[in-house]
Amino acid sequence: MTGGRVVLVTGGAGSVGREIVRGFAATGATVLINCFHSWPAAKDLAAEVVAAGGRAKPLRASVARPAQLEQMFDQVRDEYGRLDVLVNNAATGTFATIDDITDEHLDRAFDINVKGPLWCSRTARRLLAATPGACIVNVSSMGATHAPANYLSVGVSKAALESLTRYLAAEFAADDIRVNTASAGLIENDVGRRFPGFPSLRDNLVDATPMRRLATPEDLAGVVLLLASPEAGWITGQTVLADGGLSLHHRALSPDAAPPAPAPSTAVTLPEEAGVTLPEATSDATPAPTGPDATYDPVVVVGMGLAVPGASDPDGFWSLLNEGAELFVEVPPERWWMDGFHHPDPTAPDKTYQRRSGFITDLRAHPAMAGESIVDDDTTDFTIRWLRHCVHQALDGVTRRPGDRYGVWVGYTPDGSQHLFEALASQEFLAMAGTAADEPGVRDDLRTLLDRVLPHQSPDRPVALPHQVGRAAVAGILPDDARVTMVDTACSSSLYSIDLGIRDLLTGDADIALCGGSFALMPSGSVLFAKLGGLSKTGAVRALDRAADGVLFSDGAGVVTLKRLSRALADGDEIHGILAGSGLSADGKGKAIYAPSSSGQELAVNRALTRSTVRPGDVGMVIAHATGTPAGDEAEFLSLRAAYAGDAPIQVTSNKSLIGHTGWAAGVVSVIHALLALRHGVIPAQYRFTGTPESFGVDTSNLAVPSEPVAWPPLPDRCRTAAVSAFGFGGTNAHLLVSEYRPDVNGAYGYGEPHTDPLVLVGWSGHLPGVDDTEAVADCSVGRAGAPHTFGPVYPHPPFPKLQMPPPAARATDRTQLMLVECMQRLDGQVRQACERRRERTGVVVAHAGPTRNAVLLALRCYLDELDRVGTEARDPEALARLLKQLRQDVTGRIAAPTEDSFPGEMPNVIAARLCNYFDLRGLNITVDGGGASLADAFEVAAHYLRFGDLDLALVAGVNGNTLASWRAVFASEGELAEGAFLFALTRRSVAEAEGLPILAELDQLSVAEVTR
Repeated sequence: MTGGRVVLVTGGAGSVGREIVRGFAATGATVLINCFHSWPAAKDLAAEVVAAGGRAKPLRASVARPAQLEQMFDQVRDEYGRLDVLVNNAATGTFATIDDITDEHLDRAFDINVKGPLWCSRTARRLLAATPGACIVNVSSMGATHAPANYLSVGVSKAALESLTRYLAAEFAADDIRVNTASAGLIENDVGRRFPGFPSLRDNLVDATPMRRLATPEDLAGVVLLLASPEAGWITGQTVLADGGLSLHHRALSPDAAPPAPAPSTAVTLPEEAGVTLPEATSDATPAPTGPDATYDPVVVVGMGLAVPGASDPDGFWSLLNEGAELFVEVPPERWWMDGFHHPDPTAPDKTYQRRSGFITDLRAHPAMAGESIVDDDTTDFTIRWLRHCVHQALDGVTRRPGDRYGVWVGYTPDGSQHLFEALASQEFLAMAGTAADEPGVRDDLRTLLDRVLPHQSPDRPVALPHQVGRAAVAGILPDDARVTMVDTACSSSLYSIDLGIRDLLTGDADIALCGGSFALMPSGSVLFAKLGGLSKTGAVRALDRAADGVLFSDGAGVVTLKRLSRALADGDEIHGILAGSGLSADGKGKAIYAPSSSGQELAVNRALTRSTVRPGDVGMVIAHATGTPAGDEAEFLSLRAAYAGDAPIQVTSNKSLIGHTGWAAGVVSVIHALLALRHGVIPAQYRFTGTPESFGVDTSNLAVPSEPVAWPPLPDRCRTAAVSAFGFGGTNAHLLVSEYRPDVNGAYGYGEPHTDPLVLVGWSGHLPGVDDTEAVADCSVGRAGAPHTFGPVYPHPPFPKLQMPPPAARATDRTQLMLVECMQRLDGQVRQACERRRERTGVVVAHAGPTRNAVLLALRCYLDELDRVGTEARDPEALARLLKQLRQDVTGRIAAPTEDSFPGEMPNVIAARLCNYFDLRGLNITVDGGGASLADAFEVAAHYLRFGDLDLALVAGVNGNTLASWRAVFASEGELAEGAFLFALTRRSVAEAEGLPILAELDQLSVAEVTR
């Protein structure tokens, strides 16, 4: 076909270039192998061709340097006197997001991918014109017509190359030179494997290609040879695409069509450049090793502890998962008197319509707690007791060494502490009573009444603040210098805590990490969630079921102990599983802030898969968040369908039908569920399951909900993997991949590589009572003489055009959330615009201590009827009744009856989520509670996310809107408590420079106190 011809192939030493060279050589052509960076490989390839009886010679020149090309083509003329075929195959590019693309990346891509072929063609024209039937073949990629993620610089330049082909064909036709483009779309080779998210992208593309395979380098070489052959003599100015039918979009246009059986082939992942060399390419993904390797060092679970309704340890939980039990019961009378908070009418103010929930009533405390007063003392916070129990369990059998550094990360909310709220409610009622309670005996009657209605508050000991709960849970178990951080992302909190523990180990900040969550029910939480209509009316959770009618919350706690694999092996610890990777996201702008978002959830799933390099088809089980609310379960299942679409069957389950929703501990409970399934090789059946809703589309999906236990035996060549989802109220999503540990094979995992850029402060704003703007804030101090410490009984809501929130919703929203929206609006416009451009990687970390003002006031409303009922038994019921009437007027005057906006309006985690929702930020959001050290903890958390590349910009805030008398009493020894909010914009120096943002301080060189002064 091409015998005796002289062919020059640029980029001839690359994977595709080699096949082009070999193809032409096999026809008898003399092949000139051009390269610049891969000179040794070019010489080796030429030697290979000659050894096989062919003719080849390497020629070194850069296609981006016209002077070098002149010399090269002069050499071709002098030595061969002709050129029959020019193949423009050399290419380059950078894998990067649109926000990370720089001028340098674009310039280099266009220099090699567009200008290079132009200079080569123009310089070679004289030689080609002297040869009858001469032709040029340019090599393109699928990125020219499609838009793969992270492929902008290559794709856009290849589109320009295809346009260049048409211009050259028109110009060179006068010399009888044909010019065409060959493209084979997506090819698997060493460059392809560097593409971010290689495994998942490969599976998606194979699944979408009608012929069920993607191109090989040989396929593309065949297209080049075809276009260079005499048989293509009447083709010019065209692009010939051989992509196996991917561009037909058959799967997308035939959602119910069953895919054909796959043809034998190696699956491929990505739009691959012919001969492309990517010396600058970067990726968060790490190719999965194929066998045991000394460098294989993921984070592993070496201990676990658990306390849920019906189970006091993981073994008991496993029995529950397999045998089932009816765990939803009426509220135990020792917790609270349910009649005072219940009404069957869902519209009844300050009442819940559901009497049942899940409670820990028979905890078998860890033996190490024997003799501790914490076990039986009703005035000790339940969450401390359960969390301490889990910490002991999670450390059983775990080797610890002198000098070990510990990181403790706990998912927690003050809204999950019945003891804390009863203590604050008691103090607040007494403060409200004031001098009105001075009538003889009335104050004593009030105190007696409060002791009866609020039995878990103790006037003789301080309230247990969230950070004190965490510290008390590990006291005497871990060294006093163990770092304890409480994080709040609502229901995803304990998965966030695990993610942060992983980072502690990767950075060397900790040798051992303990991560989990703890949550206790309290009456006002049930009332507030009932106003959303989200509680089950039938008194049972039916997650993922067509009969689902809502959620029921439960007490719960769980902890896992983490180490690096190398340390765990050296210590001889039992390895329960590998944490292969995690993905975090925020929903951004949506409908109501409490409405579930499939797109936000899918974003977290895809981030976990991409970073870990786990392929969707390798996941055998997903423990879904699946709370039993029809809308929430449907949104989640559809997101899982999209993220895990393929042929591999995946079982989707939820433990909430059995034990209920354990709130801030739910994620870690599901991680323990997954570890137990891996250990026992069985996926338990979905409890209380009758069938999936039609909207799930199970019949056309590879996802299924198991009605019977499913065997899950080890695989011959790879690790079994489970996925765990937890989606926090307000749009804070987390997805964790959990694999078995196999000493005979390395599993896929990846957490991203830490950036070395220094972190910098690029903007700040503030909002204080009586101060109009940030500039004025900078000129004053909170404690200045005569300055107001509070915004008053009613926060001055901005007008609707500015706040864009309906007045009823604004009134039900705690002032902390509104204060931060104001801070963001006051932030420098240049910084806000950078956040908008990088919204996918902009997140919010908020420092906030304790419950919000609204949370306390709403709890007071819920107790009013109970006070009236029990108050009739007082020594002076008439005097007490007058006082209680005054208290009712005071409380109801401060806050309206709860509505659907009240629950999200009072939650501490929604302070951060509100900013993401309002300004459409999709990185992540999290609230940190460290008491007086909350802001320092928030800066530390933000630094983790910035250094690992989860975020490009972090908005770190400190805010307080609670100056109620009960909260002032907590901080009385620290001076006057004030309201206010401050917002700081942090980023990496490279991002600041790329965005042209002012660098106000370098955080690695300043303490938090100096930055915030």
